[in-house]
Amino acid sequence: MSTYRKVEEMLKNAHELVEYADEQLQLATRQESVVTDKGYTETQQLLERMSIELDKMIHSANPEQRDALSRAQQQIQDCQNDFILGFDT
Repeated sequence: MSTYRKVEEMLKNAHELVEYADEQLQLATRQESVVTDKGYTETQQLLERMSIELDKMIHSANPEQRDALSRAQQQIQDCQNDFILGFDT
């Protein structure tokens, strides 16, 4: 049961981080900020930490949980790519 709660909490945190990262990326894009902006960089670090935590949890999850965690990790990685490509022009 506690593993179930941990998985649900991790999925909730991942979803919230994706929303936060989207907001930060939009803000940075609108302001045409440089990549070294503190909020932008901190968000990238949060995304990386979340991806690592999801990866750890995937290894101890049952198949159904693993699927949900993998989808959340893919969303996090998509956000990371958006942050990298956001200033690649």
